[in-house]
Parts: sequence; C-alpha cells; structure tokens
Amino acid sequence: MSEAPFIKRPRRSIFKRAKRDTRLLEDLAIVTQLGFIMAGSIGLCLWVGYALDGWLQAHGIILTLFILLGIIGGGWTAYRQIQDLYKTDTKKRKRDE
Repeated sequence: MSEAPFIKRPRRSIFKRAKRDTRLLEDLAIVTQLGFIMAGSIGLCLWVGYALDGWLQAHGIILTLFILLGIIGGGWTAYRQIQDLYKTDTKKRKRDE
C-alpha cells in the first residue's frame, strides 16, 4: 500500500548540511591545501634552481639541490600544519566535553 498523503516526512534541504558533510568538506580542504603546499614549494624551488643553474652553468647540481630543498621544505610545512590541526581538534574536543 502507499503512504497516506497527510503523513509528514522530514524535508531535506539543499542549504542544510549534516555535520558529517561539513566534516568531509573540511577534511577535503585540508588534503587539498597540503597538496598545493607541496606542489607550490617544489615548483618554486624548481624554478629558482633552474634559473640559478642556467646563470652559474652548474650542469644540474643546483637544480637538484633546490628540488630537494623544495621537497624538504614542503614536507616540513605540511607536517607543521597537520600538527596544528591535531592541536586545535584536541582543544575542540576538550571544550565540547
């Protein structure tokens, strides 16, 4: 049988999001931000290393060093942001209890 037309069902709105959905979006934003940080730092160091390598005629040595510097710098920055994220999550949990 079909439902009676007068029974009220909970409405789902486009503008109301569950807490689960906002948490998913926050996590996606963090992962995307970490990816952009890594790509940006490696790309910037690649560009600087390429320019210096061409100017000093070092045959790729400076380029390689700057790429490694970009990887280390981007990884360190991502690590610090993850640590800060865990600190703020712990503070939120303690406040909510």
